[in-house]
Amino acid sequence: MTHVGVGMRNDQCEWDKFDSNWYFNHNYASVRDDDRQILAQMSQFFADHLKDTRSQHGVDVGSGTNLYPALTMLPFCQSITLWERSAANIAWLHREIKSFRPSWDAFWRQLSRLGRSRGAAGNARKRLAASAMVCRGNIFELPVQHWDLGTMFFVAESITSDYAEFKRATRHFVQSLKAGAPFAAAFMEKSEGYLVGSYRYPAVPVTIDDIHECLSDLVDTDFSVVPIKSEHPLREGYSGTMLLALGVAK
Repeated sequence: MTHVGVGMRNDQCEWDKFDSNWYFNHNYASVRDDDRQILAQMSQFFADHLKDTRSQHGVDVGSGTNLYPALTMLPFCQSITLWERSAANIAWLHREIKSFRPSWDAFWRQLSRLGRSRGAAGNARKRLAASAMVCRGNIFELPVQHWDLGTMFFVAESITSDYAEFKRATRHFVQSLKAGAPFAAAFMEKSEGYLVGSYRYPAVPVTIDDIHECLSDLVDTDFSVVPIKSEHPLREGYSGTMLLALGVAK
């Protein structure tokens, strides 16, 4: 273990050395039961709030090596910005969106089976290659009121051990969306940090109440935080529950 993530702020972490392949293989090589639950909740929420016009401009903040938030937005989007800080993850994303690996087909089939969006059909590989763009950027430098819908998965609570910094990151994400824009954000409940290869990254041990407190003044009345529980937790060091926030930006 090269570093201990306890007491580390975002700018103290070695993000450019993030082991992208290790992280993908340990987290997204196959569809888990909690992934299925999240895909169902998120796709239904977007279908309820958006038309299948493919005219929206979406953003996925802190994409890392996770393409399924972008795939969930794909039926509605003309363009999707993958906003990422780590040089290693940026290189991984550039390679992946050109023609994503076969394991992502299982995620797309799951979305297609849900049948909640006419747009969840066709060649997702070509569509993502044509619509996705990778942008190197810090979450704290997001433009304000810029996108029509957005996602942020396991980012704000997983880049720092400082609660104030977590809160600022989460608010920056929602503030980057236009008024009326639907969003989905996922958090690891009560995370104590996590290993990527031999490097330990920090986390803030957030709860449902923390997320409500953080966003209550930035969201419309249609806002909920859904506990996503799995019989087989992804890793050690969190409660075993993921928290999925679904809302509409004011």
